[in-house]
Amino acid sequence: MDRREVLQRLMGTLGAGLAIPALGASHPMRRHLADHAGVAAADAKASVGAKPEFLSAGQLETLRSAAERILPGSTRAKVAPFIDQLLAVDTPENQRRFLSALETLDAGSTTRYHRSWRALDEAQQVELLTALSTADPAAPEEPPAPRDGFEHLKGWIVGAYYSSETGMRELGWTGNVFFASFPGCPHPEGHG
Repeated sequence: MDRREVLQRLMGTLGAGLAIPALGASHPMRRHLADHAGVAAADAKASVGAKPEFLSAGQLETLRSAAERILPGSTRAKVAPFIDQLLAVDTPENQRRFLSALETLDAGSTTRYHRSWRALDEAQQVELLTALSTADPAAPEEPPAPRDGFEHLKGWIVGAYYSSETGMRELGWTGNVFFASFPGCPHPEGHG
């Protein structure tokens, strides 16, 4: 089952707001997940290992390793290539914001360890992610803080992971769909 089918079934039973509650209402991933055709196209390209369309190879590897640290199993769910495909068709503003969020990892890594994110071992990556996730967010009138970049990046990762069959099954989804009540006829007089 591909992402589009998973999302169509999930959205049909739960609604977009309940499907992935960790995503803020204004996060760009919400719009992507509501576009079933776009999800299908991105998933198809990500599933066959298409070359990155938006991210560089190094950025894709940074995203892949960060996703795996944040949500183990993300590599199997093809989170990084899926996000890359979505970003390729996103707005320039959302693309810039994503790259800035991804850069938060290298900036934090350089400050803390004097090396890039990809040069860190797994324990150091986890330590850095923990520090970013527990730092103070910026006040509304201030420029984004490292925590804000981390949260934005995490939103993309969470949305991509939990829209995959792997992520949905982790949440207990079995693929069975049911209606709480049978949809009735919309005519007020009914059918006799």
